[in-house]
Amino acid sequence: MSIPQFTVGQVLTSAELNVMVDAINAGGAVKVTAFTASGTFTPPTGVTYAVAYVRGAGGGNGTASAGAGGNSSVAFAGGTISASGGAACNANPSVPTANAQAGAANSGLGARGSVFRSADGGFNWHGGDGANIVAGGDVTAGVGITVTVAAGGTAGTSGAAGGSGYVYIEYSGG
Repeated sequence: MSIPQFTVGQVLTSAELNVMVDAINAGGAVKVTAFTASGTFTPPTGVTYAVAYVRGAGGGNGTASAGAGGNSSVAFAGGTISASGGAACNANPSVPTANAQAGAANSGLGARGSVFRSADGGFNWHGGDGANIVAGGDVTAGVGITVTVAAGGTAGTSGAAGGSGYVYIEYSGG
């Protein structure tokens, strides 16, 4: 189905607009399914290829016991695409901490903060950000593929947690 053309200034009737939307939805338009939690992506009829945007989770920070961010992934039939989580940041426990801020949910950002000790000044105190991976793979319409969205690294003592990861799957048709 071809997409109808219109001219600048033309006012479309609701019937003409519906025809245009139907043509766009019949194929050619890029669609995105966003995952902010783990689940299953089931490609619609006519979809044979998809591109995954995968972000690992951010690492936590603290003076002790902060955790690394987890790995997010998409299990295409041809292999799993995985983005690693960010490293934890554990500062010297004898240094007073301040400004510990968690990574935002579904951002893949590590926890942020700073520490200060009068003897040597201050320094930044950040958990690592999760990796970004973009890769495509063949899919089979109607057959689900596993999507894993990682949890952020845990907050350590006097620290904050990293942000969870995300997965976006882009496809056309269907």
